[in-house]
Amino acid sequence: MRAPVFPRFAPGFRLWVCLALMLTGLLGCDSWQGHAGPRNEVVTPTPAVPAEPPKPPYEEIALASQARRIPVIMYHDVVAERTARSQWFDCSAAEFEEQMALIASRGYVPISIQDLYDHLTGQREAPESAIVLTFDDNYQGFFDHAWPILKRYGYPSAVFVHTGFVGKTEGDHPKMSWETLRELLKDPLFTVGSHTITHPDDISTLDPTAQEVELRDSKAELEQQLGKDIDFLAYPNGKNDAAVQALSKALGYKMAFSIENGLAEESPGIMAVHRYVHTRLEKAMEDRDRARLGGAGQIFRGPMSGGPITYVKKEVNGVEISLISGGSPESIASDTREGVRDFVARTGAQAGINGTFFAMAAIKSTDNRLVGPCKTHDQSSVLGDEEQSRWPKLRNRPVMMWDGKEIAMVPYQPETMRYDSAFRDFMPEVTDVFMGGVWLVHQGVPLTREGQSTFGSKDIQDPRRRAFIGVDTNGQIVLGASHESVSSEKLAIAIAEAGLMEAMLLDSGFSTSLVIGESILASGHSTPTTPSRPVPHAIVLRGALTPEAETLAKREALPPPREGRRRRR
Repeated sequence: MRAPVFPRFAPGFRLWVCLALMLTGLLGCDSWQGHAGPRNEVVTPTPAVPAEPPKPPYEEIALASQARRIPVIMYHDVVAERTARSQWFDCSAAEFEEQMALIASRGYVPISIQDLYDHLTGQREAPESAIVLTFDDNYQGFFDHAWPILKRYGYPSAVFVHTGFVGKTEGDHPKMSWETLRELLKDPLFTVGSHTITHPDDISTLDPTAQEVELRDSKAELEQQLGKDIDFLAYPNGKNDAAVQALSKALGYKMAFSIENGLAEESPGIMAVHRYVHTRLEKAMEDRDRARLGGAGQIFRGPMSGGPITYVKKEVNGVEISLISGGSPESIASDTREGVRDFVARTGAQAGINGTFFAMAAIKSTDNRLVGPCKTHDQSSVLGDEEQSRWPKLRNRPVMMWDGKEIAMVPYQPETMRYDSAFRDFMPEVTDVFMGGVWLVHQGVPLTREGQSTFGSKDIQDPRRRAFIGVDTNGQIVLGASHESVSSEKLAIAIAEAGLMEAMLLDSGFSTSLVIGESILASGHSTPTTPSRPVPHAIVLRGALTPEAETLAKREALPPPREGRRRRR
C-alpha cells in the first residue's frame, strides 16, 4: 500500500485539525451570545471567527439552492424477497418497485448526484420536485433487482463502493465485481462514489494516517479500475466529524453524504449532505412538503425600485394597517437601544420601522446583540449568528437582503450562512442583511396558519400589534404595521390583499413602531401615549416625501409619549 500523502507532516496535520475544530466551536471555546452593530459598546466574549469556505467557483451549499428542497434516499441491498435471514436495511424487489411507482405517482423527478452537486453549489437549477437515489455497499442485488427497475423508469442512481470488498461472493450479500461496475458505467444514468476501503464503523475514530488511507486509496483505486473521476463520498454508517470532512475535501472529494435525516439544502455543509434511509421515503416526502408549506424551498429575488415616499392608512379585511412605500432603504444598528424616531432623526432619514430580533428581550435592557445574520449599510461584511443553541429555532426563517439594485428573501440555514462569502456569492454587492420572524406573503399569496407555524415562533398567532417589511408589485420596499392586535395569519391575508407581493414579520408586540419624521404612526402599546420600547436595529427610508404623505402623517400621528423628551444623539 502506498505511503500516506502527508507522512512527515502528521504532527502538523493534527495541530491543524485541532485549530480547525477550535474555530468551529467544537472544542469548548466560549460561546458567543450574539452580534452587535458597528458601534457596539456591550462587552461580550470575542467570537470565534469561522474559516471562510473556498472562493468562487463556490464549493459550498449556496443561497441560490434554497429555492428547492430535495430528499436524498439511501438504499442498501435489493433482494429477490425478504426472508428470516434478511437484514433490516434490505429492500425486496417488490418493495423497491412500489417505491419507484410512488415516486412517479407523486411527481418526483430523480436526478443524479452530479446534478445535486451542481444545484447545491448554485451552478444549475434542479427540478422543483427533484429526488436523489443512492445505494451503499456495492451489493450485487443492485444489478440483479434494482437496476432493471431503474432502467425501466429512466431514473439515475449512484452506488457507493468500498473497494476492499469488490467482487466478494461469500455470504448472503455478494458484491458487484469490477466488470459489473464497468458495464453499469456505460449508462449515463449510473454513477459510482467512494465508500472507503474497509468500511470502518466510525472513520472519525481512526488515527489521521488511517483516515487518509481509507479515503485516498479507495478513490485512487476506483479511478484506476473504472477510468472515471470519483468526486463523491458516502461515509460508512454516515459517521464523520469536522476533521474527516476537511480531509475528504483536501483529498479531492467535492461532496459527501451522512445518514442524518433531513433535506439536502438544510445540511450543515457540502461535505455532510443529509440522507434518509429508504424505509423513511414517505417521511422524506412529508418533510419536503412541510418545508415548502412553511416558506422553505422558495426564494424571492427581484429588481428594487425607489421613487417618492408615500404613506397610506387603510382597513383591509377588518385589519387597520399603515403602509410606507418607496425611497431608499437602509438598515441601522444602535450602540445600545433607541426609539425608531431617534434612528430616523440621527440618520436624516424620512421614515423608519423597528427591525430584526435581538438576543435580550428584557424591556429595560440596553443589550444590542441581534439574532440571525446581519449586515447594516455601514458594515463591511455580514455577521453570522454563532449562538448554536438557537440555530434549530431559526432554521428556514426568512432572511431579507438588498444591494440597491435587487432585493431578495431566502430561507435561513445557520451553518452555511455564517460566512460573508455565502451572501456575496448570491449578491456580490449586498449592503443590508437581516432576519424576519416568519414569511407572511410569497408571490402575492398569504401563507396559511399551518405554513407560518412550521418555522415561526409559538407566539406568532397571539394577538399583537405587528410590524412587517415587504415588497410591492413595483419593486418598492414597504414598511408597515397594524394598529390593533392581530394574528400573523390575519395580518398576512390583509397585506396580501393590500398589494404586497412578498412580506416578512419584523419584531412585533412592544417593539412595533412605524415613524415618518417626528410622527409616530403605529405603536406596540395599547395605550397610545406610551412609547414603543427602544430597539437595537431599525430600517429607515431616505428620499422625498410626497406632500400628501407628509400631511397625512402629521394628521395621523399618535399623541406624544408621556415619558418625556426623545433622546438626542
